[in-house]
Amino acid sequence: MAMAAVSDDKKTFVSLAPSTLNRVDDSAAVARYVDSAATDPTRSGNIISRAFYWYIAWAMPALGMFSEAYIVFSLGQTKPFQAAMYPTCFTKYLTCDHEVVRTQNYIQICGIMAGMLLFGFIGDMTGRKWGSRIVACVMMSGCILLIGTPFMLGAGGLNYLNYFIVAQTWYGFGVGGEYPMASASASERAAATPHLQMYRGRQTILVFSGQGQGNFVNSVVILICMQIFGQTAKALDFTGSQNVIALMYGVGAFFCAFMVWYRFNFLHESKVWKEETKDYTELTVANDKNRKWKVSMYYYWPRLWVTCIAWIANDFAFYGNKLFQNVFISLLYPTATPFIKQQWTVLNSFVALCGYYWAAWLVDKPWYGRRRCQSIGFLVIFVLFLLCAVLYTILTDPSNAPQGLHWFQFLYYFSSFWNQFGPNATTWLVAAEVYPTDIRATFQGISACMGKMGAIVADVAFGYVSKQTTFYLSAGFCLFGFVVTHIWLPDTTGLQLDEIDRMHKYALAGELHHYHGEAVNPRHLSPWEIYVLKWHKNYDPEADRRHKEVQAQELAKQHA
Repeated sequence: MAMAAVSDDKKTFVSLAPSTLNRVDDSAAVARYVDSAATDPTRSGNIISRAFYWYIAWAMPALGMFSEAYIVFSLGQTKPFQAAMYPTCFTKYLTCDHEVVRTQNYIQICGIMAGMLLFGFIGDMTGRKWGSRIVACVMMSGCILLIGTPFMLGAGGLNYLNYFIVAQTWYGFGVGGEYPMASASASERAAATPHLQMYRGRQTILVFSGQGQGNFVNSVVILICMQIFGQTAKALDFTGSQNVIALMYGVGAFFCAFMVWYRFNFLHESKVWKEETKDYTELTVANDKNRKWKVSMYYYWPRLWVTCIAWIANDFAFYGNKLFQNVFISLLYPTATPFIKQQWTVLNSFVALCGYYWAAWLVDKPWYGRRRCQSIGFLVIFVLFLLCAVLYTILTDPSNAPQGLHWFQFLYYFSSFWNQFGPNATTWLVAAEVYPTDIRATFQGISACMGKMGAIVADVAFGYVSKQTTFYLSAGFCLFGFVVTHIWLPDTTGLQLDEIDRMHKYALAGELHHYHGEAVNPRHLSPWEIYVLKWHKNYDPEADRRHKEVQAQELAKQHA
């Protein structure tokens, strides 16, 4: 897999077939999708208009991730209301099987995984626009189903449980598609906008921060609904719990409906996907229709390995602790009312939300970047979870209250901040950057799907081990994520997406040994790609410049 030695012989380069020479040149595609005349609306006008345009640029594309988190992360918060409505099903397990009740934690994730794989592939085949529209419609219909869940009466809660599982799984199917669609679209939108090219990481993570906003808003909405329907006492009642769940999902449906309206009226196709696909189509048709998959797996398997495994490590800790967040809050405040516990959940959601913005602020800085952001995040979370595990008995000992519990709460909440200011943001980002355009959504979907395997494993494992052991397990996965990231993750900070596409075109043409550009610059490669695959040996900026000159001359002759 190592690249051949560099050759500066112009004749060797010019001897390539004119059609191949034309297609491996990415400058024509870049010229078509980059609007050089575009102006930055955040640089002119009054401060209000600048802030508005800055916000709209990422908030509208973030609607999908907002809706995803609003519904998905509500699962752990709705469990007290489920228990209040149907205690024989969710507490005593008389009318519902215990194992069936537990499936609601991970059956939704199965739907998410299916959506990630299917819509990731669809997004690369048919484009980002229609993939995003279909995903929005699926999520909207799932929200409508969820609104009706609390009104599925009878059978001691069994009817509710069965209907709820179906509705959550269907909604999850749409959510899964949002991951590759939103991430690929966000990174490509920044690549096609001159004033955003150097801030691609920031813009992509700000779109992802919709997840943190959705989680926070959902926590606040539940808190308000509890106040409205009188669910502030020690015990929750059936009618109040029913209304809280229905209204909470109703608000979610409003956001989904707005997302559908926006995407069918204002969403445009990704210019990067549209223009780059033309080149890739001609290259693969001229050679072999299946060649892109053969070449992609041959050269990018180390990157697929790290984007998958790092995501598994992150989701094990992140989703596992989110699903059991209510349990941890109850541990900290065992005598508190559900209303008070919900207030602490709101605080935890806000702390986590801040982490997204810190990641967006620093991820494009050359001295920090993607790989360091992910590595440091994993390492800090490892330390925090390890402290939670080692000091668990001491910090939760009633004799050390309240100081012990306060320190335990700080460690738990601080881990939420570092998870967003680290692997949860970067796994979503890098999976949309380290691959070329023609496989970007597919490989991002595969990576995200594997990540959800970590969430399923966490859900199953956390249900059978002690609370202390959950922190030991989470710490172990974070340490593993740190090691994998350090060895295999390339750093795309400052690297334009068109360079990755350009290198990929050389590979598809069977001329990768003639590529000497920035995509094989050692600072953008992983240690594995440097020390094992030796890709850095092909890096030669001067040879790359001369080849581009010859390429431009030959193309000019063809068009003369």
